[in-house]
Amino acid sequence: MKGKHEKYMRLALDMAEKARDKTYPNPMVGAVIVKGGRVVGKGYHKRAGTDHAEVAAIKSAGRKAKGASMYVTLEPCDHYGKTPPCTDAVIKAGIKKVHAAMLDPNPITGGKGVRKLRRSGIAVSVGMCANDARELNRKYIKYITTGLPYVTLKLAQSLDGRIAARDGSSRWITSIEARRYTRRMRPTFDAIMIGSNTAVKDDPFLLDEKRKGYDVSRVVVDSRLRMPLGSNLVRTADRAPLLVATTKLASEGKIRKLQQRRGVDVVTLRSGSSGVSLRALLRELASRGIVNLQVEGGGRLAGSLVDGGLVDEVMMFVAPKLIGGDNLSVKSRGARNIAGAVDLKDVRIERFGRDILVTGRI
Repeated sequence: MKGKHEKYMRLALDMAEKARDKTYPNPMVGAVIVKGGRVVGKGYHKRAGTDHAEVAAIKSAGRKAKGASMYVTLEPCDHYGKTPPCTDAVIKAGIKKVHAAMLDPNPITGGKGVRKLRRSGIAVSVGMCANDARELNRKYIKYITTGLPYVTLKLAQSLDGRIAARDGSSRWITSIEARRYTRRMRPTFDAIMIGSNTAVKDDPFLLDEKRKGYDVSRVVVDSRLRMPLGSNLVRTADRAPLLVATTKLASEGKIRKLQQRRGVDVVTLRSGSSGVSLRALLRELASRGIVNLQVEGGGRLAGSLVDGGLVDEVMMFVAPKLIGGDNLSVKSRGARNIAGAVDLKDVRIERFGRDILVTGRI
């Protein structure tokens, strides 16, 4: 019997996977309804503001939901947000048993949904495929329990760890295949963040110029507001939001001019050891619903994030080139000894043209 139960829960996990990185700031959730040994309904949460997985599955099952069992990857919520509580929908549908993979780590719900269902006479079990459910929502779990986004540091460097030549040129270190993959990945993040040096020297867009409805935010860490008002990021802020994080060192006049631009938001934060306090900035981003953040450099920003213990995952493209010089990809304090080096876990290696991509978690 345990095998059958797990089969249905894994189907629910597969349903949740359909919306990978599309539901933030909500978790990814899938639900399956079973009656008489047959799947009679299934659904998943597609995007914040749309039906939650439980409601989608109940609508799919219709009248067959009465007396059935539900397998859901996360405890049904018991609070009003953009949608009503899922517990009410489950009770109204006549579900007799609920199998939840894990409790919701959100303190607003955590355990309340299970208690309400049990008080209503519904049998509830928790813990089936819990590790897989936690892995699926590791970014959401970090966000909801720490108040910080999940940070992926993406870098493109030469074989000797450089991101630019002596004159500052960096186009292009990696192959067209690697750059295409990076562009395809960007829409899976809530925001892309860069430092002021990258904003000034590379003048990037950080968006797909051909794609309409691009809703990935761009973030620039610029303690003195060095970024020109005519930069590509500012000029395209009406198409994709731009948040500029600065400090009191910035000119008040330039702050006012930037804020007058449509789509541009300037936030003044306290200073850290090397400019904007990055922890304060990450908390600010999380308060705005940014769960899944990609940082694309440069070296000083990458180093400060590593030094602060603020990076969760690394995506490192390595090109078979030797550049030399001082433009290191990660300008951190450096490990005192080799035992103190950051050791990546769950490492994956892929190939893109002549380059390799090393991905791992910290």
